[in-house]
Amino acid sequence: MHLDLATILILHPLSLVVGAICFLYVRFRSRRSRGLGKMAVAFLVLAAGSLLAGAGAQGVIDYETWTFWSFVSGPISYALFWVGLINLMEERPAGRGWFVLVLPVFLALWALVTRFHLDNAERSTVFLSVMGIFALASAWLVVRDRQREALQTRWGLAGALAFKALIAFATFLAISQPEFFPVTPPTTFMVLILCQFAIAMFVLILVQERAEQRLIALTETDSLTGIRNRHWMMDRLPRLALAGSALVIIDIDHFKQINDRFGHAAGDQVLIAVAQTMAATLGEDAIFARMGGEEFGLYLPASTEAAALAKAEVLRLAVEGLRIAHEGDVLAVTLSAGVSLTPDARSMSRLVARADEALYAAKGGGRNRIAFLGFGNEEAAAEAIASKARAQSSHV
Repeated sequence: MHLDLATILILHPLSLVVGAICFLYVRFRSRRSRGLGKMAVAFLVLAAGSLLAGAGAQGVIDYETWTFWSFVSGPISYALFWVGLINLMEERPAGRGWFVLVLPVFLALWALVTRFHLDNAERSTVFLSVMGIFALASAWLVVRDRQREALQTRWGLAGALAFKALIAFATFLAISQPEFFPVTPPTTFMVLILCQFAIAMFVLILVQERAEQRLIALTETDSLTGIRNRHWMMDRLPRLALAGSALVIIDIDHFKQINDRFGHAAGDQVLIAVAQTMAATLGEDAIFARMGGEEFGLYLPASTEAAALAKAEVLRLAVEGLRIAHEGDVLAVTLSAGVSLTPDARSMSRLVARADEALYAAKGGGRNRIAFLGFGNEEAAAEAIASKARAQSSHV
């Protein structure tokens, strides 16, 4: 089906209006999605410029008026889109990003002084240059902090923006070298319409993907301490613990006494300080979580007895060095830890049970210490169980 330029100039602004409506809809449904309002305005400004160009092509508006305002709409739109994209990707105010609005002001003044916009070739060259530069800059903005937030939609959005820059370059070649690059304006606009639909689609998918990731993080994060919770930990523990798998169960010593003596606010403060200290000591890749109450778990999938004990000892020393200020009091905290390592494949539940027995052995041995309990030593296991019973009877 053949579409003439006048028809395309009607479809183009309609596509932009649809994109703007989608941005606004998601913006009002998700108040946390910064920048979508500015991006909607950017699409609407560009749509207005396209409508003016269409009306000018039909002779409805005089040549000088429509060429000026349709030209100015481009830089204004791309600058606003850039500011909105900073808000969206970085989730903060644009800050110094607003400086890009100087460009459309400068170009508008330049057009008024030199009247270069009356020449189709000059106007198109400047317009396409601005379009291409902003599209490439926007693509770079989308992917530059990909390590901070792993959103797969970044690549689709960046690709659509880079393709828009390619359209600008191809259109410039078609205007300047028509004999070597015979692309008609209707074809260019149709491709541009599809590209802008893709940009709007990927922006909306990115917002949805971010919301889903936040929901998942919410279900996997302990609301008090900010570290991972039991649900996250259990999802990452295999049912079968392979040879060399170690589990460390950690418990804050005399935590009930802290709550009873200083209040639950102090207990919460201790939990937060201990959890964050251990998490910072272990690093982001550790399989470490708050299992409930004052108990924490650490899974080491490929370890040795010496390495597991050394890791637990590093945590014990880090917590022992804490001094937590609370309402004029300074709280010193210690922890006990039970470590177990399986020499062969066995169920994870057995490894957990053995580490739990080792924990109670550490508490029964005086607290502020690490105890190891492997497999095959039934006498040690029996002693650990006895220690557990003694600890429970003393209300640990």
